[in-house]
Amino acid sequence: MTFAFALPTTSPVSFGASFTSSSAPSLPSAATTRRSVFRDSLKRHKRLSPSEQTNAISSIQATIDEYLPYLHTLDAYITSQDVTQIAEFETEWRATLSRRNGPAEPPRVRCKGLDYEISFATATLAYAHSLRARSFIAAALQSPPADSSSTSSSEHMITQATQHMNTAASIFLYLQNRSTTRERSAQSLPADVTTSMYNALWSLSLASATLLAVLKQDPYPSIIAIQYDKTSKEWMYKAPTVPSGVKALLLARLCMYAADMAGKAAAGVASASSSGSELRKYCDDLAKTAKAKACRFLGVDAEVSGKLGEAIGWVVAGKEILGLVVGGDEEKGKLSRGLDKFKKAREERKIEKTQPEGLLAQDAGKMEEAMVLNELEKKWRKINDNVNFDKIKPTASLIAMLPSGRPIFPENQTWTPPKLSSSELVQLQNQAPNDGETDWLRADDSDDDLRPVAESSVQGGFPRSQSTGYY
Repeated sequence: MTFAFALPTTSPVSFGASFTSSSAPSLPSAATTRRSVFRDSLKRHKRLSPSEQTNAISSIQATIDEYLPYLHTLDAYITSQDVTQIAEFETEWRATLSRRNGPAEPPRVRCKGLDYEISFATATLAYAHSLRARSFIAAALQSPPADSSSTSSSEHMITQATQHMNTAASIFLYLQNRSTTRERSAQSLPADVTTSMYNALWSLSLASATLLAVLKQDPYPSIIAIQYDKTSKEWMYKAPTVPSGVKALLLARLCMYAADMAGKAAAGVASASSSGSELRKYCDDLAKTAKAKACRFLGVDAEVSGKLGEAIGWVVAGKEILGLVVGGDEEKGKLSRGLDKFKKAREERKIEKTQPEGLLAQDAGKMEEAMVLNELEKKWRKINDNVNFDKIKPTASLIAMLPSGRPIFPENQTWTPPKLSSSELVQLQNQAPNDGETDWLRADDSDDDLRPVAESSVQGGFPRSQSTGYY
């Protein structure tokens, strides 16, 4: 439910060569020093294995948090004319969202102006929050909820993941607003820093956060996971409560909201760049998964109410949305070979349990939802064929009955850029600029491209696990 962003890398720059400050003389050089640490951490992170990257994302976030106050303070000083630009400022970043399918590296793009640096560096913080959310989800999957304490721990980790996604959404909203209010030079900008892309990423983050809120109330993925984990003993514990009635309708509306936001994200990515196919496909898949979940919740509510024919129609509708139904009306509900391919791919992508992200995929949870729908349909069809004999409702009429979406998180929550404190500014005012601080920062960084893309690092992956945790 969270996109596996690839963190960008950047070239060395010197703020002192382009800016000078009369009130805080050492601010440009201090910003350069913090940026060099940030840049070095990004390069080191790129060379790590996927499991090591998961464990190191918190340290990456720490270096970003240390650098951004200097960068945004420098920007504020320029606005207030306390900082003077003495030379053209240029910076170079790898546009990871503009990459095409395949192992090829995304392009490096050089642009002029401090706004380009602020956009990429701040967006990297949002990517880091998304990856932190992903690591919390993976941790929640590591162990089955065998008792109340472990269940509470899983819920806490999912709550943490939700908070990180909301923070990412607020950062993307800030960047979106900034891109529309700041005058940009007439230059060709990569899709990564356009208003359309920021709007898409904001929509995608809100969709992910909403589905994480639904995940805490959704017992079915865990129920189905038990059937595919022969070592599980969770059947000995109390069965989870299945949502129905008002709760099921509320969850369905939340899923529809997530589907709408993911659809907007896909459209935004498409308008921003035709080459962002990986991210666009992930948004499309997430929209389908969320809409299929809404169908499932409505089907569960219909089954509890004794409307088994309608319930079967809802799960078939969910599978149609996922593109997993073949045949005419007499064959409605039969899975195509797509699910078998999903399952085969899942086995081929197994990773040792020591790696926190368990199994990786790039389908935004489509396979898991397909498995849940398939199991529910098999169970309900068996009962209906032998006991109820209810007529299965046409899927077209049911899909037309899907409710409107409902947000659960505020959409206007904007991130506030950090600034240096008064005491830190006083310290910078009393320090002389370090004229030689950039000599070692100008070292060649061509080795940035040496590390090949790891086969197990799947762009847009969704964390999976053989355990019977929340998913």
